[in-house]
Amino acid sequence: MAITKLLRLKERKGTNRSAHLKNNIYYICNPENTGEGCWIGGNAGTSPDVIYKTMLMNKRFWEKEDGSQGFHYVISFPPDLTIDEAFVYRVTEEFCKELLGDSFYYCIAVHNDRDHMHAHITFDSVSKNDGRKFHSPKGDWEKRIQPITDRICKKYGIPALDYEKDRPKGMDYGSW
Repeated sequence: MAITKLLRLKERKGTNRSAHLKNNIYYICNPENTGEGCWIGGNAGTSPDVIYKTMLMNKRFWEKEDGSQGFHYVISFPPDLTIDEAFVYRVTEEFCKELLGDSFYYCIAVHNDRDHMHAHITFDSVSKNDGRKFHSPKGDWEKRIQPITDRICKKYGIPALDYEKDRPKGMDYGSW
């Protein structure tokens, strides 16, 4: 089973509105976590500089530099699952193709620095095809995002995530 976590990269106040996007791309592409960059890919480039510039140029082209800058998803697998980086990369790439198609620039980075394998996906909030913004309404995780992960995992013989719909998700900010 794998779980998908969702984060929105918001606009930063100040002169560099896309700073959160840039910082996120550099974080997920850290060579120490990605086998010296072996497990970085996607359709926006393979170096943090190129990925960031590609997404920034796309926003400028469509004149949509304001608001949400991008999205950061993480697909995590349990530590007791015997898988390797190539498998995690393949699952993540299939996830991106199903969710984003050829409409949004994205980068994938498989991290092997923890006891559990996981992949980060950062994608542009603006479509490269028509300039529309990616829409992620409330309840999107349960209705669209996690089912894609579950479907792909089942294809490879990994059971779907077993979750209770009424169980609280995460931890409140004060406890954290």
